[in-house]
Amino acid sequence: MARRPETRGRDLNHVAWLYDPIIEGFSFGRERRFREKTLEHMAFAPGDRILDVGCGTGSLTLLIAERLQPPGEVIGIDAAPRMIDIACRKAARRKVPARFFAGVAEKLEFADASFDLVVNSMFTHHIDTELKQRAFAEMHRVLRPGGRLVTADVDRPTTLTGRLMGWGARWLLVQRELVDNLRGDLPELMRQAGFVDVRRVDHVYGLVSFFTARRPGVGE
Repeated sequence: MARRPETRGRDLNHVAWLYDPIIEGFSFGRERRFREKTLEHMAFAPGDRILDVGCGTGSLTLLIAERLQPPGEVIGIDAAPRMIDIACRKAARRKVPARFFAGVAEKLEFADASFDLVVNSMFTHHIDTELKQRAFAEMHRVLRPGGRLVTADVDRPTTLTGRLMGWGARWLLVQRELVDNLRGDLPELMRQAGFVDVRRVDHVYGLVSFFTARRPGVGE
């Protein structure tokens, strides 16, 4: 098993073996469509170098890898080593050249300006405000000037169902980390990290938004 990195953020290591069956079985096809929508908003080139932060069992990472061509590359990281082990096995079965490592978003083990695009999907609501700030700062650091960020996550609810689901999860799961998302704070946290052109480009289920942003180019 991959090493378990230190973080005070929540991870799903203890339920990794259940993650794919639960998501695929109870989402009624929404999970696949959600990943496809994420890919649409990423709009990457086949030769891009991409980092998937909080990749879980690698479902999105593998779809990205299938659309890349050399020298394009995708790397997925997650704080849960059991998730990473499952992702590696899925990549081997599908013969997809994605790479996976156990790691934490607030301390990315990659060089400055080493990626064209960073994506995180349904990840930030697992970490508190300070870790969100540090994670976005790290994503900014590892992006090349002009590189893009795509974030898909819980956002300020826009429907009654969304409010019941979002705030219900916050209290029933005792998950304080959701509050930043539910208040709609993600765009400002991205701007504080140095991102520009922060935009909410889509909103689904009355609860989840897709954001795009950019690291300023040289001279901006």
